[in-house]
Amino acid sequence: MKPIRVLVCGGDNSVLQDVAHTLADEGVQVETSTRIIDELCRPNQEWDLLLVDLDALTSFLRGLLPAIRLQFPNLSILGISDGPVSDVSFLADLELDGYVLDRPKPEDLIVRVPQLAANYLCDTQALNVFSVQPLVA
Repeated sequence: MKPIRVLVCGGDNSVLQDVAHTLADEGVQVETSTRIIDELCRPNQEWDLLLVDLDALTSFLRGLLPAIRLQFPNLSILGISDGPVSDVSFLADLELDGYVLDRPKPEDLIVRVPQLAANYLCDTQALNVFSVQPLVA
């Protein structure tokens, strides 16, 4: 089974490292960056998911997210926050696939992003719709 490949980005490097450490301990291939374009445009690098730290969201990154969505239409984007967000209306402008209001675990990512779940299930062969199961009498 290949690991889920996650890029965590935002403005606070210590938070990014904490999130990366939590995910890496669960077998996720994860990297962090405060310079998202450098990571996304690196040759031969594909990401399954982009995690965006909503608590340290810079205006630069906020403006960049719609362009990232256009350039990488198959990349799932999920917002993460460590605390309660009283007003989530600003999330609509970011074109996120969802958000998590806690430190994410791999299962949180799979639940929040359906296409990631489908890829994960196919990679583990846990979902095999073409297999024939013998009937037990």
